[in-house]
Amino acid sequence: MLRHNMNRKHLFLALALGIVLVLLCASMALAADRPIKVSMELSKYKLSGPETVTVSITVTNVGDGDMPAPVTLYYPDGSKVEDFGSPTLSVGKSKRWTGDWAVTQEELDEGKIAFSVKYSAYDGPIGEDGEPTLKAHKVNYTKNITNLGKDPQITVNRIIVPTTAQKDQEISVTYEVTNSGDVEVNSVNIKENAAVSAKSGTINSIAVGATESYTFTTTMGKKDITSAATISYKAGGKGYTKKVDATTIKYGEVKLNATLKADKKGGAPGDTVKLTLTLKNSGTLDFTNITVTDPVLGTVFEGLEVKAGKTENFEKDVTVTETQDLQFTVKADESTGKGVETATGRLKITAMDPTQVIALRVEASADRDTIYKRPGEVRFFVTVHNDSAVEVKNVTVRSGDVTLYTFDSIPVGKSSSFVRDINANLTDKMQSGTFRFVASCRDQLDQTLQFESNDVVINYVEQTPVPEEPPLVTPPKPASEPMPTDQPEPEWLDQAETIADGAKWIFAAVAGILLILLLIGAVRRGKSRSESKKAMDHLEGANYRDYSAVPKRGQRSEISNGGTTEDKPAAEDDKPEVKEEVENTVQSSELMAETLRRLYSDKAEETAEAVTEAVEEKAEAAAEAAETAAADAAEAAQEVKSAAEETGGARRRRGRKQE
Repeated sequence: MLRHNMNRKHLFLALALGIVLVLLCASMALAADRPIKVSMELSKYKLSGPETVTVSITVTNVGDGDMPAPVTLYYPDGSKVEDFGSPTLSVGKSKRWTGDWAVTQEELDEGKIAFSVKYSAYDGPIGEDGEPTLKAHKVNYTKNITNLGKDPQITVNRIIVPTTAQKDQEISVTYEVTNSGDVEVNSVNIKENAAVSAKSGTINSIAVGATESYTFTTTMGKKDITSAATISYKAGGKGYTKKVDATTIKYGEVKLNATLKADKKGGAPGDTVKLTLTLKNSGTLDFTNITVTDPVLGTVFEGLEVKAGKTENFEKDVTVTETQDLQFTVKADESTGKGVETATGRLKITAMDPTQVIALRVEASADRDTIYKRPGEVRFFVTVHNDSAVEVKNVTVRSGDVTLYTFDSIPVGKSSSFVRDINANLTDKMQSGTFRFVASCRDQLDQTLQFESNDVVINYVEQTPVPEEPPLVTPPKPASEPMPTDQPEPEWLDQAETIADGAKWIFAAVAGILLILLLIGAVRRGKSRSESKKAMDHLEGANYRDYSAVPKRGQRSEISNGGTTEDKPAAEDDKPEVKEEVENTVQSSELMAETLRRLYSDKAEETAEAVTEAVEEKAEAAAEAAETAAADAAEAAQEVKSAAEETGGARRRRGRKQE
């Protein structure tokens, strides 16, 4: 019975193997008949949980002819891969696609990822024409993946610097977490003791074999500090926890103080940063055999010595590779043989994006290279070129401590210029001077960058005097004293003009009075002539004019009322008429006297006397006024003359002073 059962089992086993072999052969035959070949690759095959992988698929036409229809590629979820397109492959041609795929938990559980390819071939049923018809095919292509599905492994290293600190000294506690397992860990949370930090530190993820760190900083008080941490993280969708044992940071007085500084906050990869370590020995014992180390740089200094009460500076150039925190640990031996340890504070060096680095170029020139007097004016031309890949703003150009110009912005690849006139103030001991211009701006780290121009040298040369030519002899100009145009007129000139105006009117009055007197005299003479003529007209004619003497005979002319007649010759018969003539003469004398009395009466005499007196009085008054005006005019003329002489003397004195 037992043998029969064993034979039956062997029969079933042989039957099963035969079926497998048949299916395998059929599959191989079918694959051999396919006109396309598909190859697929994954970026990783071992996964600790759902994550994204990179997939590369190549489709090749291995048939005997061109593909009759387009070939399409599909994701595991059935959606079409649009980036692959719908190519119609010729014989021997290929199409490759590379993309990302997020592996699901179901695929992890199944242990494979399956993409599919659709194509058409003439391998369908025989048609009416006796040829195979076009048939569509869909083929799945898979790749196996491994679900690690086991607990991750992490290693924690805690670094405390310094382990002993004095009051107000900075302390850093750094946790270095290394993923030592086969599964990526993420969501790392580090919870420190409240004495160190009240906030937790986080790390997003740690790849297999990678190390990430987080640093806490605190300040030492007046007592010891205890450090202890609990680290939680996730892997494969599960949460894990790891504890770090407690340790004590001691409080104590350290006589060796360490300070670390840098000349700049960072730079582009490849730039150099100068570090300066300052060690101060505040004790009474020397520190020897000093060694300085850093977790990143390794051993920085060794074999140093600082005497008691001294301070020493040590410099170190480091090359920027990436953003990193530096903290130097200093270990030294006292002269008593006791070892001490201290540390600097943390110093961050930032690696900048190379495309954001600022590069300026400054060019300077001058309109001359020589001056002939001190100071001498020189015109400078300054141009700033922006050779960087970013726009630079607020560029200030200085010469010494003097700001010359500020550009609000200089675009990429552009230049900006300005011109300045500067007094080259060379001292007596300087025969030349060098001028240099500095352009400054701030970068993305808010640190000041400076770019210097080329040197411009300005020389001083004493000017050669021009040879003098013999002077030309010219006759001297006549001395003259020009009247100043802007000198105010003296006060006495107005007074003299006033006096002259008064004298003018006085002379005019005197002239008027004299004219009146002349007119009165002319009137009187005319009136006297008229009255004399009237008197002559009333006189009766006589034989002779002398009425008081007896005229001689034969020598007078006879006068009659009608006029004068020719002398008549004496006749003898005239003698008897002598007596008659005497009587006639006496009568004529009486008649003339009567006529005169009538003409010149008493009233006429009084009138004439009054007129005469009035005229005489007016003449005397006019004479006195004329004499007074003449005296005043002479006095004014004398004052004008004296003032003119004084003014002339003052001008001559000013002229001699000016000469």
